[in-house]
Amino acid sequence: MFIDWPAPLPDGGTSMEMAVSTARKDEPELLIIPPLFEEANRMRAQLVLMMRMLQDLGISSVMPDLPGMNESLRPQASQTLSAWRAAAASAAKHFGVRHALYVRQACVLDTGTAPASHYAPSEPSKLFRAMVRAQSLAEKEAGKDRTASQILDAASVQGDLVAGWDIGRTMAQELCESAEVTNEAATPITHEEIGGRPLWLSNEGGVDERQAQALAKVLAERIGTR
Repeated sequence: MFIDWPAPLPDGGTSMEMAVSTARKDEPELLIIPPLFEEANRMRAQLVLMMRMLQDLGISSVMPDLPGMNESLRPQASQTLSAWRAAAASAAKHFGVRHALYVRQACVLDTGTAPASHYAPSEPSKLFRAMVRAQSLAEKEAGKDRTASQILDAASVQGDLVAGWDIGRTMAQELCESAEVTNEAATPITHEEIGGRPLWLSNEGGVDERQAQALAKVLAERIGTR
């Protein structure tokens, strides 16, 4: 089901954002923070499938939108990694979860608010540079010949449209500087443990039931039962 949750804003206010949840009455046991940008789109159906499989194993979960992502009405250009870290931590507290799963670049948003697993962690800087290269190729096809370096510089100075995302100056700077891990206490889950072709590499995303079942099983073992 879909529910609303109050995400914090840098000015001290809140933004009502959407979350998909399998919890019916009690607080969800697992918080899921999906990858960033286009990888979030490619992985969303897979993560929702995994949530349903977790529910069959007796584990309820919730996957919230961060401001500026998915169904959010917040402007993309005003988002920052720092604000998303605060939102992810607030979501863990708001929903009262016992465990959190951070996927791919979202692992840098983990501040240790709840015991966590990191699935296939990846540096946001790598994704951002791939987005910049894609933007350069698209502009070249449209007759506007900007190099990847020029686009990267423009985004870091004044913000820019990069691979369909309105990236603000602060976000661009943070993405360039971002490291892979912020919470060293988190337990990693490598994709090799799960198996199959990584769906975040597919332009269309999709679902893989075996992968979803494997990841759900790992998480259920870590979370346990009440």
